[in-house]
Amino acid sequence: MSSTHEMHRSIFRRFGRVGPIFGIFTVAIVALFAVLYFMTTAYLREIVDARLQRKCAQLVSRPFEEVRESVLRHSLAEGGAVRPYGLFDAGGRRIEGNIDNLAPGLRDYTPFLYVQSVTEADGQRVNRTYRAMVATMPLGQKLVVGQAIDEVNNFDHMLIVIGAAGLLGTLALGAACGLLLHRASTLRIRLLRQACQEIADSRVDKRLPVRGNQDDVDVLIGFVNTMLDDIERLVQELQGVCSWIAHDLRTPMSRLRAGLEQARRNALTVTDYDRAVDAALAQTNKVLDRFSALLRIAEIETRTARAHFSDADLCTICRDVVELYEPLAEEHRICLALSVCGEASVRGDSDLIFGAIQNLIDNAIKFTPMDGVVTVEVTAARRFVSVVVRDTGPGIAPAERDAVLRPFYCGARAGAAPTPGYGLGLSIVAATARVHNAALAISSGNPGCVVELKFPLD
Repeated sequence: MSSTHEMHRSIFRRFGRVGPIFGIFTVAIVALFAVLYFMTTAYLREIVDARLQRKCAQLVSRPFEEVRESVLRHSLAEGGAVRPYGLFDAGGRRIEGNIDNLAPGLRDYTPFLYVQSVTEADGQRVNRTYRAMVATMPLGQKLVVGQAIDEVNNFDHMLIVIGAAGLLGTLALGAACGLLLHRASTLRIRLLRQACQEIADSRVDKRLPVRGNQDDVDVLIGFVNTMLDDIERLVQELQGVCSWIAHDLRTPMSRLRAGLEQARRNALTVTDYDRAVDAALAQTNKVLDRFSALLRIAEIETRTARAHFSDADLCTICRDVVELYEPLAEEHRICLALSVCGEASVRGDSDLIFGAIQNLIDNAIKFTPMDGVVTVEVTAARRFVSVVVRDTGPGIAPAERDAVLRPFYCGARAGAAPTPGYGLGLSIVAATARVHNAALAISSGNPGCVVELKFPLD
């Protein structure tokens, strides 16, 4: 009983949603059929009236005897009951014809209706409705020409029946189509709701289903799925960062603890304690440096820097970074060269871009052997500006070019020992590229490594 009640509630609820639309649709169909009906019946009556007026005008222009003979001939003809004729004197008495009487007060050439009993072919007497028109002759006689409108009335009745049947059929078809569309939309919403529930249950790899017909809903779902891709990437990066933090900070924290334990057991003088404190401070600074880099990446990833975007000249920024690193390059006997295109302005945060290029040049100098070359090139095209940092070092293996952009990844360069450092420099570069919608690409320089930052101009 409860299931039946619930089914009825569901039906009423669905009808309540589509009821206004269905009502508007019904009113529109009824109005359409009403307009069609009235226009058709008016057209048929205009045809009858035109024929009556034309026939009256033809007979009135003839002599009286000729009109009398014509009325008699037409009234006795086989179709006289369908198209009756009548000739009356000025007092309204019938002279000829099969029209029984003439109502007083009729105006010339004005259609009027009258009902008259006639004998059918089978001998039965029936009342038939006529549409007639009266015309006055020069001597005052009244000529009446009529036409039975049974066919017009039957056609009107048939038109009403057809309209009612068509209305019912159209409403039934509209209701069926509306129900099918509602069920289809309800099914789609149910699938979307299930997918959203799975995503809410930590299934971040789940995506909303699309039909592939590129309608408005598919376009909206495409945007939502793109956001879900970003959320999944951020969640994976967050999980990876948490794992990397726990793994990477284990060593300095273990060394810090071991040093303090050793100082507590073995330190005998103030100098021993000072040495232990200095070692603990050094390990603490390393941990703080790593946390500072992580906070910097988090600050960039929040994209709050976009609120401070302005015109940034990449040529000027690269000149400043190269001047900053020229002493370090000379110390390592590395040739640091700069090639700029004159002026290359983009919308962005100058400090973030400066830090990204600084990390690229620092890495290039760090891994380039003595007597090597590091070049920085700024080129401008119609739709983007590129900053390319090249070195003559060992390069980055193709299998590691995506991994080196993750925080705390310290891989091995091609033909080199494991990479020193915290593994956060290129992560900051990747975060800066994302916030500026720039493309970051790592390739081989044969020899060396080529890192390109491509900033869009629009």
